[in-house]
Amino acid sequence: MKKKKWIVLVGVAAVALGGLFYQEMKENEVVDAQAELKSNQQLVGKDGDLTLAVEKLEDASGYLKMSIKEDDFTQLEAQLAAVKSENEQLIAKYKLKSNAVRHVERLEEKLSLLRQRFEFQEEVNRLFIDGTAITQGVFNQKLVLKEDLTQLDIDKLEASFEQTFEHQEGSWITMIKQSLQDISGQVIIIDNASRMIADSKVEDAKNLVILLNNITATETKIALLTQVTGELREAVFEELQLSNRL
Repeated sequence: MKKKKWIVLVGVAAVALGGLFYQEMKENEVVDAQAELKSNQQLVGKDGDLTLAVEKLEDASGYLKMSIKEDDFTQLEAQLAAVKSENEQLIAKYKLKSNAVRHVERLEEKLSLLRQRFEFQEEVNRLFIDGTAITQGVFNQKLVLKEDLTQLDIDKLEASFEQTFEHQEGSWITMIKQSLQDISGQVIIIDNASRMIADSKVEDAKNLVILLNNITATETKIALLTQVTGELREAVFEELQLSNRL
C-alpha cells in the first residue's frame, strides 16, 4: 500500500514539474516574442535601418534623389511587408498587446507616398525624348519634347497630379506644378509655330520669330526653322537677324 502511495506521489510530482516546465517554456516563448517585436520595432523606429533607407530616397529639401530606381521601392516594400507579417503572427500567437504593426504601417505609408511621387516624376520625364528632364529638383527645359505630345496630354497629366497629390505641399509639389506649367507653355508655343509655318503667311514672320525665340529646346527650334519655306523663310531670317542686332 505504501508503495502504491509512493508511486502516486511521484506521479503527481512529475505532473506538477511537467506543468511548471511547460509554463516556464511558454513564458520564455512570450519573452522571446516580445524581444523579437522590440527588435523589429528598432528597424522601423526613428533611427532604424528601414526608416533610414526610406528617408534616404529623398534629399534634405524634399526632392527625390536622382540615383533611386523602381527596384529600391520594391525591395523596401518587401522588407516592410516581411516585418509587418512577423509582427502580426507574433501578436496573434502569443496574444501580445503591441502597436508594432501600426509603426510598420506608418513607414509603409511614407514609402507609398514617395513611390507615387517617383512614378509621377517618371511620367513627366517620359514626355521628353531624353527622358530625364527632372533630376533631384532640377527641371531641364532645354530637352526636346516628344513630337506627338498635345495640350490634351498635358491637361490630363495636370488633372492626375491635382487628384493624386491634393492637399500636399512642399518643394517637390511646387517644382512639379511649375514644370507642368512650363511644359504646357512650350506645347502651346510649338503648336502655334507649327501652324504658322504650315500656313506660310509672310505677315506672320515677326510673330513666328517671337515664338521661336521662346522655345527652350534648341533642337526643336532648329527643326521648326528647317520647315519654313518660300517667302516666309526669307522674312523669318530677316526678323531673326534684326532681333539678334537689338
